[in-house]
Amino acid sequence: MLANKHPDYEKEKRYLYETKDLIKKEIFNIKKELEKLEKDFKKLKKTEGGSYSNELVIKSQIYDSKKKKLKQLEKAKNKPYFGRIDFKEIDKDLEETFYIGKTSVVKSENDKRYVLDWRAPIAGLYYSGELGDVMYTAPDGLIMGDLNLKRQYEIEDKLINIFDKGLTPMDEFLQNALWEKKDNRLKDIVNTIQSEQNDIIRAKKDNTIIVQGVAGSGKTTIILHRIAYLMYTYKEMFRPENVLIIVPNNLFLDYISDVLPDLGVEDITQMTIDNLFLKLIKKDYNFLKEDKLKSLLNENILSREEKEEIKFISSFKGSIGFKKILDDLINDISNTIVPKCDLIVENKIIYTFNEIKTLFEIEYNFLPIIPRVNRIKKYIKETIDDRLIEIKNEIVNEYDKLISKEKRNIKDNDKLKKKLKEIYNSRDSLINKYEINSKKAIKAYFDKWPKLNIKDLYIDLTTNYNILSKYTYNILDESKTNSIILRSKRIINKGYFEREDLAPLLYLEMKLIGIDMKGKFSHIIVDEAQDYSPFQMVILKELNSNNSFTIVGDLSQGIYSYKGINSWNELIEDVFDKEYVKYLTIKKCYRSTMEIMNFANEVIKNYGSNEVTLAEPVLRSGNKPYLLNKKSEKEIIKDIESKIYKLKQKGFKSISIICKNSEECNRVYNKLNIKSQIITEVDTHYDGGVVIIPTYLTKGLEFDAVIIFNCSKDNYLNEELFIKVLYISITRALHEVYIYFKDKVTPLIDSIDESFYNKE
Repeated sequence: MLANKHPDYEKEKRYLYETKDLIKKEIFNIKKELEKLEKDFKKLKKTEGGSYSNELVIKSQIYDSKKKKLKQLEKAKNKPYFGRIDFKEIDKDLEETFYIGKTSVVKSENDKRYVLDWRAPIAGLYYSGELGDVMYTAPDGLIMGDLNLKRQYEIEDKLINIFDKGLTPMDEFLQNALWEKKDNRLKDIVNTIQSEQNDIIRAKKDNTIIVQGVAGSGKTTIILHRIAYLMYTYKEMFRPENVLIIVPNNLFLDYISDVLPDLGVEDITQMTIDNLFLKLIKKDYNFLKEDKLKSLLNENILSREEKEEIKFISSFKGSIGFKKILDDLINDISNTIVPKCDLIVENKIIYTFNEIKTLFEIEYNFLPIIPRVNRIKKYIKETIDDRLIEIKNEIVNEYDKLISKEKRNIKDNDKLKKKLKEIYNSRDSLINKYEINSKKAIKAYFDKWPKLNIKDLYIDLTTNYNILSKYTYNILDESKTNSIILRSKRIINKGYFEREDLAPLLYLEMKLIGIDMKGKFSHIIVDEAQDYSPFQMVILKELNSNNSFTIVGDLSQGIYSYKGINSWNELIEDVFDKEYVKYLTIKKCYRSTMEIMNFANEVIKNYGSNEVTLAEPVLRSGNKPYLLNKKSEKEIIKDIESKIYKLKQKGFKSISIICKNSEECNRVYNKLNIKSQIITEVDTHYDGGVVIIPTYLTKGLEFDAVIIFNCSKDNYLNEELFIKVLYISITRALHEVYIYFKDKVTPLIDSIDESFYNKE
């Protein structure tokens, strides 16, 4: 309800004024403290003369902390909080009131709390608690009590609306937020986090959380808020340098770039999985830049057989089955790398085969294979002199016995001297021989060890039928083995590897050489996880120091399913430790109107998979999607121009024209007489306004209105990939969808009952 109509309006207005006034004072005080610290820095730097100073380090940390707090308070000064709860702990007399905001506001003079940070344990009641008996987990254990009030505020420098649980429809607060027009950046949702979203955000830190979330369920926003929550709650465990976010592309990275800083989180590592793997891999490889998805979307480039071959090989190279083949290969290398012979110098055994085998298999087993071999070489070089001294002593002892014997037997001094000289010369010659020949023996011994070259190993495996069939005899038939061989030869002979080879090559490098980031990250976030192969996820697991993952995705949006994941069980059963996995489903869609989402559900039903989760649209009702039949592309583009003008008149800030591929995008961009931005694979920024974008780059993005270009029968086929890209395109829209086609609409829509859409 309007704030001035609420019975507590005067009281609430007074509290808001006090809080804003306090924030102004705290900002002033922090600025004064920062000025003093800056003066202290100058003095200390002069005193210390540039050398290390513990005091300087401490003051620098204090400065950074206060600077960060200043930034948070500056953002909060016009909207310090968005919620309130009144809670009475069991067995306590007094009820406590907690105002909840993005950042805590505390009076520095007496530590009186005015606003509680949304990530605090008790703040969870604001998101998930119902009035009455409640409980929450605090550092000291489970806290029980009564939640007597749950209130939400709309504040823009002053109180606009107040919503009370039980008195006013609190969904109205969420609806107001959802009806806001969209610009070019994702925003945080701390004031509208829903109960099922809150459960994921506050899930246990040491679990692998896997979330199947429908389009528009807030998956990306949830994971960003989860990072903020984890880093607030477990500061020592989750430092910025130890948290990794995997995003689908650089455009998406730019799109979400404002959220974490707004939540007080900075310096997190965020990158695409390919960029991460290329950074990790030590060797130089040339990878093809072509995107198979573009070829698969173009019905004129590849035959059905060629498409099936691409899907099979891409899927195979990303599978746990292929990872096991590499494990078998590595195991064979490990079992045969130590030569089955002793290290012998002049008929003397210096190191036995069993001794070296024990070093390799037990003593240095913690190392990857190549560093293990190098460690054995180092061990031999470091201990060979001691072994030779033992042999020298044995020789000296043997010759001493011979000398004693000759002294007893030869009485003639001249003859004795001559004999002893011969013996000494023989002894010294033998010792010298050992010293000289030991170096040759060591070299000859290590020449017997196989020379491991990762690139050659992988090429041999994927292009040599005898080698590949040795490891795939019980997995692949001859025809499929040959198709892998032929395609690999074709690509490698041109000097390239495919993108699907990156994970296997990195895995070989990891096991044979080792990687720098192994176990570096305490928490890894993976967005759009359905598009990553199980093999890629195995490597991410190697980079994690525990089982702390948050993995979100939607199988209905798996446009890279030919190389990605078709069932979350592939991760639960084969990649992660099942006992630590928590699988959750979010079915509610908060992005699109009910009419848009109901239509999108009808589209995805064409897929016919049991893995599909249909979205449950909530709250907002609007226009049904519009189908528009035109005679030509020229007519379509002309009508789009008119449509965009009308949408702008409605106040829509972000409008996307979604084309099937980049070629279509270029055609539209060149013919459209409206200021617009075309997005390609190399673009990293979206300016807002009108954008022309291919289907496969829209994932994770959202727009006020979506215009789908040329959804004709011959352009969107009745195949899995086209079903999914159409579903994704429709579900990017918050408010309105317009679908154009020529002559005959795609069968993916033609099969849908007309009650789900409007015709123009």
